[in-house]
Amino acid sequence: MDIVGDLLKTLDQMVNDQFDSVEFKTFLDVSLTLERGRFYVVQNALYTANRRDCWGYVQGGAPLEVKRVIWEHESDELVNDPRCGMDHYALTVKQGEVIGLTPADFEKAQVPAMVQACFHAWHHIAMQNHWLSAYTASHMLERRNNGKIVKGGGMSYRVGKKFENELGINLKKMISLDVHVVADTEHSENISEMFERYVKTAEDRDLVLKGARESMAIDRAYRGALGFYMAQIN
Repeated sequence: MDIVGDLLKTLDQMVNDQFDSVEFKTFLDVSLTLERGRFYVVQNALYTANRRDCWGYVQGGAPLEVKRVIWEHESDELVNDPRCGMDHYALTVKQGEVIGLTPADFEKAQVPAMVQACFHAWHHIAMQNHWLSAYTASHMLERRNNGKIVKGGGMSYRVGKKFENELGINLKKMISLDVHVVADTEHSENISEMFERYVKTAEDRDLVLKGARESMAIDRAYRGALGFYMAQIN
């Protein structure tokens, strides 16, 4: 039996299933106004910061070879992505200029209660689980953004098209969303290679699936929370 091949097919199905969930549909069905768009972009920056926390925790518990792969991945995110000439948090702040946001809007931003709960849950997985589960939990959020895997495009692409179709802002101007359409495809493929090296037994597979299931549940809760908060904004 091809453990890794079957595992990757399962992970691919899981990220596609996310878009059929009530939480994802609720989030994507909320029509964008300018203020809702501003809320989303600011919250996406906070999500980006949470991802840096989690990958750092995962790196600390991972084998040396995996630490190197994560280091390379995080150099794009934290230091400089050659696709855009800046780190990804700065890229999101720069993107905000297109819809009238300033750096101060990001600095003073608050994390809403339900979103904070999701951030804490992702922290918990990254800090308290076997490294394979923790690694997969963070990886799945990029696999879910991989348009080569997700039919109809990953989340960044779909949100970018909402800005384009509902607010008339071309996807190319939403530079963070546009970069992540490509970056997360490459990141998820590079990081996925580690499964070939480290998943050898049924127990290894189960650790991967545990991290995947838990992270996808949190991801649904997170998108449902964003949809709820955005719907409260005129």
